Amino acid sequence: MNNSINKTKMEFNKVAEEYDFMESLFDNSKFFLLEMSDSKGSALDIGCGSGILAHKLSTYYDKVIGIDISEEMLHIASSKRQSPNIKYINMNANELKLYKKFDLITSRTTFHHINNIPLLLTKIKDMVNPGGKIVIVDVISNFEKEPTIFSIIEAFAGVIPNCKMFGVKIGFRIFKFNISKDWLKHLASDRYLSEQKFKKIFSTYLPGCSIARNGYQMNVIWENKDM
Repeated sequence: MNNSINKTKMEFNKVAEEYDFMESLFDNSKFFLLEMSDSKGSALDIGCGSGILAHKLSTYYDKVIGIDISEEMLHIASSKRQSPNIKYINMNANELKLYKKFDLITSRTTFHHINNIPLLLTKIKDMVNPGGKIVIVDVISNFEKEPTIFSIIEAFAGVIPNCKMFGVKIGFRIFKFNISKDWLKHLASDRYLSEQKFKKIFSTYLPGCSIARNGYQMNVIWENKDM
């Protein structure tokens, strides 16, 4: 495992518990659930984290596999979101090795951690059953590496809205996490694609996919129409 990937792994291990708390509050599973494949045999969630999306998919699909690089994230997933039809695997998505076919492959805010996006897209495209779908959401930015001050400003800007939405205690817990040393260190190591580069890569390696911008994220949907 190269140094950058090992660094990402350790960073997520450090923030796993609070990250799970945040993800539970701001659950963004709805988009994926609206774009599920017609066939509900098997699903793969790449970068499953603490298993929030994988667990929800397990209520619809016969079998679900969630992979993540962080052992601590997977420990939370196994403890809080286990089901007989879910299998969590500690795996680096950069070295994806699953010799299976899936009806649905999902990934949320993971692809900006991938070293070779074209290679991974090529792999997962070949892993989709006829009629199956790939649904990806990832972060974009005008800056490949965003200055830490941007993250701090965003954290302060979110205090009042979060306190109104969740109450003062939780609102400040969110703020504390967003300005924590470990989280800011992780964000500083992230590398983002611009909207233009994102569209070029994903439309090239998932030909015919639909791409839509949603704030600072891009939504990608590709369907295997080979029948």
